[in-house]
Amino acid sequence: MTTRSSDDIVAKVVSTIPRRWFKWVPPIRNAVIGGAADGAAWCYGLIGYARAQTRLASAYGIWLDLLARDFVADFLVRGGANDDTFRARLRATILQERVTRKGMIAAVTALTGNTPVVFEPWHTGDTGAYSGAGAKYGQFGYGVGSGGYGNMNLPAQIFMKVKRGAPSGVPNVGGWSNKNLAITTPGGYGAGSWEYLGPSTRLSGITDAMIYDVINKTKPTGVTVWVAFV
Repeated sequence: MTTRSSDDIVAKVVSTIPRRWFKWVPPIRNAVIGGAADGAAWCYGLIGYARAQTRLASAYGIWLDLLARDFVADFLVRGGANDDTFRARLRATILQERVTRKGMIAAVTALTGNTPVVFEPWHTGDTGAYSGAGAKYGQFGYGVGSGGYGNMNLPAQIFMKVKRGAPSGVPNVGGWSNKNLAITTPGGYGAGSWEYLGPSTRLSGITDAMIYDVINKTKPTGVTVWVAFV
């Protein structure tokens, strides 16, 4: 018997009734008490349901979406995630570091599920530096170490490669393809499912706009971020 269920309430009420108070005995007496117990059990369940929705740790369903709306507005959307996954992403978003390179990378990673590749032409940690074999601070050079060409003419600029996580686009519609291409997709004349799209077409999953929005809200102030999707 579940605690505070209708049967549980009936049993508790019956156990407190002094003997010989009622002429009627089960089932008539219990049916009368059961009517009130049903309403009380429903109210008890509603109290528990309402209490759960007041905390991020326990909210679920549409109430979790409303909490997300209150905390971060349109900054983060569910995107088909289940309650536990969405709750974890929402908590990470509320507490995440912002306006730093680290915070921007963490935000994009949380959204897409993939860590972006970031390159700053002014950042020696990204570009590296030429060094001799006996150098104290590491080795960089042709075929040695890692890095990229820096450029002092590109101050406060970041180049980022982002790999989308969840599928994005139009559900159940393949992209245009040609059988002679090395990578083919199902869309084409006489083959696959395809359709013409326009600016007002509704997309699903993690869209480019969502990724751009996260970057703009977490990137260091005054920095330009160039994005390439891979």
